[in-house]
Amino acid sequence: MKICPSNAVVFVCPLAILLLVPAATITLADTPEQRAGEVSRVIPAVSIMRGGQSIAADTKTPVYWQDELNTLASGRARVSLDDGSILNLGSSSNLRVAKHDAGAQQTELAVGLGKIRVQAQKISRPNGKFEVRTPAGVAGVIGTDFYVDYESNTMSVVVFEGKVKFCNLAGVCVEVGAGEMSTVRQDDTSGPAVPTQTLAGMMSGAVASTSLEISAQAAPAENTPLGMVTKSMSAHIGSSASSEGATIYSGDYLSTDPDGALQVRVGNLSIDLKGGSSAHIFRATYGVVMALNRGTLAYNKPSGQPNVVIVASDVRITPVVSVASSGSVSVSDPCNLLIQSQRGQIYVQVGSQSQMVEQGKAFRVRPISSVSENSSVSPDADNYEAWHSHQACEGPTQTMKGARPKSPSYSPFTAVTTGGAILITIIAVHEALESPNRP
Repeated sequence: MKICPSNAVVFVCPLAILLLVPAATITLADTPEQRAGEVSRVIPAVSIMRGGQSIAADTKTPVYWQDELNTLASGRARVSLDDGSILNLGSSSNLRVAKHDAGAQQTELAVGLGKIRVQAQKISRPNGKFEVRTPAGVAGVIGTDFYVDYESNTMSVVVFEGKVKFCNLAGVCVEVGAGEMSTVRQDDTSGPAVPTQTLAGMMSGAVASTSLEISAQAAPAENTPLGMVTKSMSAHIGSSASSEGATIYSGDYLSTDPDGALQVRVGNLSIDLKGGSSAHIFRATYGVVMALNRGTLAYNKPSGQPNVVIVASDVRITPVVSVASSGSVSVSDPCNLLIQSQRGQIYVQVGSQSQMVEQGKAFRVRPISSVSENSSVSPDADNYEAWHSHQACEGPTQTMKGARPKSPSYSPFTAVTTGGAILITIIAVHEALESPNRP
């Protein structure tokens, strides 16, 4: 085990049955700078304590910094954070959203009692953090899917994907990997237990206790269908011609001829590849992640899940999960991108710099480096860098495998007036992405 600095603050909030006040009777100011996300699904009864008042939580109820969510014995809640992370809160549980700054990638959660499953977005900013605290310890993640249980003064962590740095309040830490678990008792200064393989029963129990579905299901295997082709013209899946109704799997390579088009549906999410485009599609805990190599990818998504993250060169593009949105990403060459939001907002990150693209706006984005793939690996995978080469987009170029050039001193974002050719592009995207349910 290793020692890591800790400024942990003990948070104790016993679960209590709260007087529920209808949300309509409370006037709440919408302060986007303090917004963390929203409740995306509820099994009653769930309440939110805010400013000394308790309100009944329902679908679409906003969640702000310092809000406390409480679930009763029959209740469960799903919270969609604004960076795309998902929190599934089990029954008889208490959660305080101390902080969630999507732009800075700073998230602090405190569990006073009960069970929570966290599907966190990948941390890529140098000072980014995503922490879940209990009175016994703290779990810090880079970007992963994990479960936390705090009962009887004991904190347990089970990791489904990725890695978690698990520490007691004295700063003694262990690293818990995928398929492993560890525990620590409150006031135990010796540190968390050495991680061990999670038994199948424990893993399925963690899923079932935080699922909001009627029948809890474990994460689907990679060889299970991810989506389906709904439109195809001069398009391909791998080296084979695609056709309407064809099944899409995680890791598939999708491409279109110059005069082609391809539309894929994943749940209520629609993804369109325009002519002369290519991308890999991968399963993700939040929906899908697309590695766009060339051309134009357009999307149309409802609020909540599933969401899509688009990675082009070293730029990561994430539509804000809490609202329905549509937009497009175009790669004219690996060092020049055009990102447009036709509806909703898009969070764009290049190295340590970020930009929120508001509805109806467009930005040209210059990556720090172009990226060429040596193998088909998801951008969310821990070993992604090892299988890709980076070449600097500015100044003398040097090809590097498993490393990125340093961030430039200039801003990589240039606003584009949404008129003329840009407006035509947005209209074309809108027409291509009309809801299939629209008459």
